[in-house]
Amino acid sequence: MKLRQLMMTIALVAVAAVVAACGSSSSTSSTAASGGGDTTAAASGDFLKGGFAAAVTPTKGGTLKMAMNDNIDCWNGLSYYGISWSVFYFMARGLYGYPDTVVAPATNQMQPDLAADMPTVSADGLTYTVKLRSGLTFPDGSPVTAKDVKATYEYILDPNIQCATGGPPASGYYSGIVGESDYSDVMTSSKGKKNPGISGIKAVDELTTEFTLVKADGSFPRALAMAWGFIIPASTPHKKTETPPPYVGPYKISDYQLDKSVTIVREPTWAANVAAGVPELENQNNIDGIEAGIGVPDETQFAQLKNNELDMTFDGSAPTGSEIPATANDPQYKDRFYSTPDAAVDYAVFRTDLAPFDNVKLRQAVNYAIDREAIVKILGGALSRSPWSQILSENLLAGQSPDVYAMDVAKATQLVKDSGVATPINITVANFADNPAPQVSASIKETLEAIGFKVTVKALSADVYYGFLADPESEYNIGIAGWGQDYADAITFYGPLLLCGQGSNYGQFCDEGFDAKVAEINALPAGADRDGQFAQLSTDTAANLAPWATLDLRRKVSFISNRLGNYVWGPSKQYYFGSYFLTDGK
Repeated sequence: MKLRQLMMTIALVAVAAVVAACGSSSSTSSTAASGGGDTTAAASGDFLKGGFAAAVTPTKGGTLKMAMNDNIDCWNGLSYYGISWSVFYFMARGLYGYPDTVVAPATNQMQPDLAADMPTVSADGLTYTVKLRSGLTFPDGSPVTAKDVKATYEYILDPNIQCATGGPPASGYYSGIVGESDYSDVMTSSKGKKNPGISGIKAVDELTTEFTLVKADGSFPRALAMAWGFIIPASTPHKKTETPPPYVGPYKISDYQLDKSVTIVREPTWAANVAAGVPELENQNNIDGIEAGIGVPDETQFAQLKNNELDMTFDGSAPTGSEIPATANDPQYKDRFYSTPDAAVDYAVFRTDLAPFDNVKLRQAVNYAIDREAIVKILGGALSRSPWSQILSENLLAGQSPDVYAMDVAKATQLVKDSGVATPINITVANFADNPAPQVSASIKETLEAIGFKVTVKALSADVYYGFLADPESEYNIGIAGWGQDYADAITFYGPLLLCGQGSNYGQFCDEGFDAKVAEINALPAGADRDGQFAQLSTDTAANLAPWATLDLRRKVSFISNRLGNYVWGPSKQYYFGSYFLTDGK
């Protein structure tokens, strides 16, 4: 999933759950995991702080107060930004989801939400059959049926209503459904005036839906559990909206002020769906809602956090840079600061379809030239990042070495000469305008100009940035991006980012041999063989094809108020709002 800016993160499963402080005491729910994972404290050298506190019952009630610097691209549920997923995993329910725990392996185990059970799979692996729970209703009281399921996926895969991040079609996870490509072509050419439907999705009866694939895909059930797959009424018009259509879930957006604020409150009809069997733990969904300010500067957020006027920063924009170690080392904040391992990377993607980076030697040269240590220092040091040059994040490497490229200016200079391209080589590097991105851009500019490039930096605001990268007509040669796993499988990097023609393949990288290898491995079931082959592919691809230059491996930096209990950061859900509570219930 896309990361909104260089300080946003999508976290790795926390193997050791760590307790988040609530004032002078720390507490966890007996039914919801707590803590921030592997928590680093630089001054003390305590690199694994935590454990479980005594189980307590969380306080019910209260409104969680958050803020973010820049807005995301949309609040209608189709955003590919990770923080959007956090909200919709909290508010809405699809066929499948994940439990409110960061404890492995449960955190990665899918659970039926609106579905009555896990899907049944045909002997050839091509047809997935899903049956809904009976008695489910939308907020207006109308029943949830298989026709709504079919219509939901046709809605979210309509290319005419996507957010700037590209949304579900850009992920590629649904492109294997029979008829999906034909549907997309017709919807695009007719601008949504014709809706042929997707032939591979059938409402068999009132509660049963069949999904038929072109070829076997062992990861397809995970696609049904993604946060944008919440079920909506079949009558929903195919048009862009600021907020989502009606759905089944415990919370809803009650007010959205463009670029100013979003307010989330309880959905009063939720109890009836819990009675119909949709899972809800006793100590889940404790808070009454969320108030999030939009457009709040970093320094304002940081001051409000320190004064407990905010409970958390939503987009990870405070603290930043040198404030990160300073906050971690301040005794008054020792129980409010967390640094958690992440399943995400920052990377410099090359436009491989354009000169000069259609030349692999120049892509390798950039990989050797970049000073990853300097970039990590800019981004807050070891509490925030570590140098990284693999395609995959660490949790997916299955024992492969993380070091494909070590900084070597002499080797980089020689590769530029070997490329046969005359110097200076003029290139444009695109990056976010927000701090600390300009400092990162400056570091890249300095190192590349030392080996024969002439660099122009193009800075853009977060709400348009990924749309710019995704547009083949945009003029840039390197774009700085961030990516975290959509779920714990390497296909969530390879599929959206590197397969020919995918919407998040910003560099237009296309290698038929690579695509064939990905397809071969993706047909394997989950397990050590699949993981090992995908990990080896990461090393081979980085070294031999160099579609991008990975800059760093992320950690999630969190700074919270003293009243926020059960604070957790986990894998694809990121912020586990369903387990949070406020100690004062206000």
